Amino acid sequence: MRKTKTKFDSISLSILWARLISIVDEAGTTLQRTSFSTVTRESNDFAVVLMDRDGRSIAQSSISVPSFLGVLPILTKALLKDYFSHDAWEEGDVVMTNDPWLCAGHKPDIGIVSPIFHQNELIGFIGTIAHSPDMGGVLWGAGSRDLYEEGLMVPPTKLMQAGVPNLTLFNILEANVRAPMQTIGDIKAQIAANDQGIRSLAKLMEENNLTDLQDLADVIIDNTEESMRKALAAAPDGTFTYSYDTDGDGKGNPCHFEIAIEIQGDEILVDYAGTSDAHPLSINAVLNYTFAYTAYPIKCAFNPEIPNNDGAFYPIKVIAPEGCLVNAQKPVPLGARNITGNMLHSVVFGALAKVIPNKIQADCGSACWCIVLNGTHHGNEFVEYFFLNGGYGARPQLDGPHCLSFPTNVANVPIEVLENDVPILVTQKALVNNSAGNGQYRGGLGQIFGFKNIGEKDLNISILAEKTVSNAKGLLGGEDGAQGKVEIIPHRDFPSKGLDKLKPGEELILTLPGGAGYGPPSKRDKTLIERDRLLKYID
Repeated sequence: MRKTKTKFDSISLSILWARLISIVDEAGTTLQRTSFSTVTRESNDFAVVLMDRDGRSIAQSSISVPSFLGVLPILTKALLKDYFSHDAWEEGDVVMTNDPWLCAGHKPDIGIVSPIFHQNELIGFIGTIAHSPDMGGVLWGAGSRDLYEEGLMVPPTKLMQAGVPNLTLFNILEANVRAPMQTIGDIKAQIAANDQGIRSLAKLMEENNLTDLQDLADVIIDNTEESMRKALAAAPDGTFTYSYDTDGDGKGNPCHFEIAIEIQGDEILVDYAGTSDAHPLSINAVLNYTFAYTAYPIKCAFNPEIPNNDGAFYPIKVIAPEGCLVNAQKPVPLGARNITGNMLHSVVFGALAKVIPNKIQADCGSACWCIVLNGTHHGNEFVEYFFLNGGYGARPQLDGPHCLSFPTNVANVPIEVLENDVPILVTQKALVNNSAGNGQYRGGLGQIFGFKNIGEKDLNISILAEKTVSNAKGLLGGEDGAQGKVEIIPHRDFPSKGLDKLKPGEELILTLPGGAGYGPPSKRDKTLIERDRLLKYID
């Protein structure tokens, strides 16, 4: 902890904290409202983070996916250490990179970092990460064979220097991506979001006579760290293990996770030794990303109310053997690393069930299923994303909600928007009865979602589905959820992960898995069973 000079009373600190959150949320709204792609505009696959001059996170936007937790601070610290020292930044600079090991684990996630100057002094940074519609290469998903097939990788480069655009980089980006208007438009939206955050912070500092951000950052980060350490210290010491298996490619090449969580005083160490080696499909995760999806469920279990900043994560350490599925190294493919990351909560909670069973939840019915469509519509090329969720895992005292996923919080694209942007017709969308795992508290139901190509040309499609050969795992006597299924009509072989084409007239039917149960079914309240039957959740 640093020694702060400025003292803040509790009321002033509370007001300033609320203002900081409003600043990053306002910047997030700017990004969302000015973006061109539905993956950002509708699905909220982005984050905005305010950092101090050393790259430590202070505040993160309320709408932020967990995959970006702690990533922008990691990126900014690396920029300061290896690329742009404090003296190398000018007002109006914007640095961009999508290096998976520096940023968010795969090339479509673009990190944009801008310096914040006040009274001609560098006082901090603001950054955004957003999932780009396209970065070239193979259509985003699990279909690439190595890192190089996944498109353009931009090392940390000034996209803007002192307010002047780097036209060479913009031209390279535009020449290498599908639907360049969407991709370049989203990047400019990220720049606009950073600019909005900088303007709003300047107003806060002027109104409160602040000459520097550092003392405020120190207090917020230190208080957060202290609160997290107290929560961890209240748990029993020990080492808690869990094993977990997932689909992999769904064709006999699964993935295996091993975890050992060691709680020692006010610190926690997570070790993934024993986890599968890197997979041939591009479902491998880098350690930055693994940390984010490991730290987030730990924070949710021990201290969910504290801010998402550096202080919350100082007591958490995550290690994994180099080259394994969750610490991937070049040149293995990484495009669909979200499938792996989205299931790490299951592994973490499985281990923590042995020490804090009343603070965790059962396995969710899916890592979020992802569909990417590419083709032409009304003469323009498009890249369209949409996401689907299975059932949520049951929790202590509560059934799992239907069609909701943890930990990701990406939103669905409205059907009207999807059908307007892409030549498809959504043919069905409904809950899947009997898909939830039974228990004292049952899991949430999965859903069935069907759509047909009503255009005159093939649509390129990339699909990421999970738990089509494995199940959401019940906890503490709860039963597993039902498996999912991918079908195409007329019937032919179709991958659960990978690339294919949806031909005119073909219909794809996706049945998403149910969430798992919590606690033994024998303890379920009879009135809850009767209600489930009345609502036709079960037969």
